[in-house]
Amino acid sequence: MRLDNVFRSNKMGCATTSVKITSIVLNAVLGFLAAGAIGWIAYNADTETEEFVIAAYIACSIILVFALLGIFAAIRESVVLTATSAVFLLILAIPQIVSTCLFLHEFDVKSGREMVEVAWQANNMDALQQKHECCGQSSAQDYIHLSQLIPPSCYADLQQTPDHLYLDGCIEKVQSFYESDKLRFIIVSWVLVAFELICLALAVFLAISFKNKQRRMEF
Repeated sequence: MRLDNVFRSNKMGCATTSVKITSIVLNAVLGFLAAGAIGWIAYNADTETEEFVIAAYIACSIILVFALLGIFAAIRESVVLTATSAVFLLILAIPQIVSTCLFLHEFDVKSGREMVEVAWQANNMDALQQKHECCGQSSAQDYIHLSQLIPPSCYADLQQTPDHLYLDGCIEKVQSFYESDKLRFIIVSWVLVAFELICLALAVFLAISFKNKQRRMEF
């Protein structure tokens, strides 16, 4: 019986070590994803509402902090820290799942046409044309029809030669950008949720394993 208990203990110890390593790796990946999401939000901050940007910064920063906590807790084999990490991962995952589902059903893709028309009326197309590599509302012909010179912002690297002229209109390019932006957000959000749930399950397993290990060491 003693040999059987030793064998069982060693087997559980190996399983705990494997889960511990897996937890550290996945928490590290989750942390990198959160950091990457922060960078992506910063790059696209001018295309989103201020409320969305602030909320996304806060959420991703919290995810990053608790990913680091999960790594530290696993390394230290701390029951309290591991359990705390599990609780907060659950608290993070639930609203993120709800908000992503609501986003899928209620979010309307921004109108590229509306944005371009506002910029066109305000004679403020340069930034749009350079960022989205486009020209005019529908094409460079929009300027020609108004007997205007095609602006330098319609050319790649501002080199005003025919082979550097952007051929696509801005309405099409901006609309495509918004639709791609929505898809990227959905993918990143679900990937983060998946990693949070996996790390949550591993944290629960480790908290139980560490607690059992402490009990065995007391006897």
